[in-house]
Amino acid sequence: MPKTSRNRQPAHPAQPLVPPLPKKAFSVAEAAEIMSIGETNLRALIREKRLKVVRIGKKGRGISIPLVSIDEFFSREAS
Repeated sequence: MPKTSRNRQPAHPAQPLVPPLPKKAFSVAEAAEIMSIGETNLRALIREKRLKVVRIGKKGRGISIPLVSIDEFFSREAS
């Protein structure tokens, strides 16, 4: 009896029906990388209320930084 491979990949993988949506919000680490600053400096901007964030969770410890907030920050600071 010939051996068959169970982990055989299709010749042409199926394409997703819907393209992935662009990210609209980022973690502290991701936002710091996007802004080319360190996480400590980013957290200082948040504390100083110079960068708007969305707090997530019961105690608001989870932080999400919307892309629009990053754009607004750079628009204000570039002026």
